[in-house]
Amino acid sequence: MAVEPSTSFTPERPALPPATKDLSVIIVNWNAAAYLPAALDALFAATAHLDVEVLLVDNASTDNSLTLVRERYPQVTIIANESNRGFAAANNQGIRRARGRYILLLNPDTELPPQALTRFVSFMDAHPQVGAAGPRLQGPTGKIQGGAAGHDPSLSAIFNFATFLYRLFPHRFRGLWLTRSLYEGSQPIDVDWVSGASMLLRREAIETAGLMNERYFMYSEDVELCRRMRAAGWQIACLPDIHVTHHIGGSSRQLGPEFYAHNIDSLDLDLRTRYNSLQVALMHLVAAFGYLLRMLFYEFHYQRTRLPILRELSHLWGACLRTSLVRMFKPAPVVTSYNNQQSLAND
Repeated sequence: MAVEPSTSFTPERPALPPATKDLSVIIVNWNAAAYLPAALDALFAATAHLDVEVLLVDNASTDNSLTLVRERYPQVTIIANESNRGFAAANNQGIRRARGRYILLLNPDTELPPQALTRFVSFMDAHPQVGAAGPRLQGPTGKIQGGAAGHDPSLSAIFNFATFLYRLFPHRFRGLWLTRSLYEGSQPIDVDWVSGASMLLRREAIETAGLMNERYFMYSEDVELCRRMRAAGWQIACLPDIHVTHHIGGSSRQLGPEFYAHNIDSLDLDLRTRYNSLQVALMHLVAAFGYLLRMLFYEFHYQRTRLPILRELSHLWGACLRTSLVRMFKPAPVVTSYNNQQSLAND
């Protein structure tokens, strides 16, 4: 279901339950049964001495996710939605019931290392000015994923991303994402946002900045939330010495590359809250150039190697390219729910 976009938004500042736990972990799930056992096993192995509650918010999965969790992980609290309400709305459901001093948003396609939770909590305890923190995200082979943290979308950040300046000169040019080389250090990095795939939130920061913006069905809700936290005086930190495995797109890739283009729709919604139509069109045009370069790069290497992952990446960036060109002239709709028959990217 989609509605007309609007730039007005008043964040809900929730009255959370009393903090009786060290940590609340919220997992939003949609048909990720193939990943859940590894995610939950790693999560419970990492709890150590912490008092942790786990809430799984299911967005109307049609696989055996709920049966699996009920049978194998009875300690998990399940919130079952009758429709796919999206990432932001489902996380908000969990946050409203969270009893932890800290709240960890965690994707079902992630795997935490054994010391991750204690190190997360220790860092936040030692840095009371930090409202949100995220780890280094990496693939199963250890390859660093650049989209774990980054800087606010702007013309300069998009230009630096599109032209790879942020990778060539990472200490001089800020891009949408941190370049991979910055994750190889061990010191916390001051950033504008961290990914909702693994985002540790301070309870007080949520209470002052508000819940996630449910105008964003999926993607960019983490960027917008971190912006409100920074406006409220909180800092955002990336912790590159905590390595979390992330199987990118454990849910969304089931729907093909066009669904990834919803990232561009969410970016469009975000840009239009801060820039006029001409500025937004220019930023989409610059971004489209970057998507074109990436699409051609992966297609060229696919033709040489015939590796299926390269064709998938080529199609992914192609979908982003097409959507960005459309959004130069036509604003993205606000999606409030989704079913398998809908197309988000081609509205």
